[in-house]
Amino acid sequence: MTSAWMRTGLAGVTAVTALLGGTILAHAEAAKPPAVSTVILSLSPRTVRWATVYKGPDPADHDPYYHFEVIQKERHTPPWQFKRLATYLVVTAEALDRSRLRRKAKTYFYKDIEFRIADKAWRQQSPAQREAVVCRTAILECIKSDSD
Repeated sequence: MTSAWMRTGLAGVTAVTALLGGTILAHAEAAKPPAVSTVILSLSPRTVRWATVYKGPDPADHDPYYHFEVIQKERHTPPWQFKRLATYLVVTAEALDRSRLRRKAKTYFYKDIEFRIADKAWRQQSPAQREAVVCRTAILECIKSDSD
């Protein structure tokens, strides 16, 4: 199903191209959503905490872990008012599943530049150093132990 704008827009481009003697091949498709997902970690009437998962397990890269950041936001506040509880965290599938709250909440995606910098630094460490920081319990427990 093509919108009226798409039909007339492509027709106009084709007409201009025909006048100029060129060939045009047009293919329109919806923009792909980012390969990012969210996992609700805690939800109260006042606050929501979630993990934004940027990378899942990648057998080709010998990486069996999930990589994400953790956000906390007071409910009913503007989207730009939030707190990063963890810029970068690596967890096992079991820890992610233990942390997941099976409820829905409104979440937002924020720029991931800090995540990408931390991910690059993590990947440059030795395998033993990387393994030492993997969260194996529950996400909020790992964040709490890091801040103690």
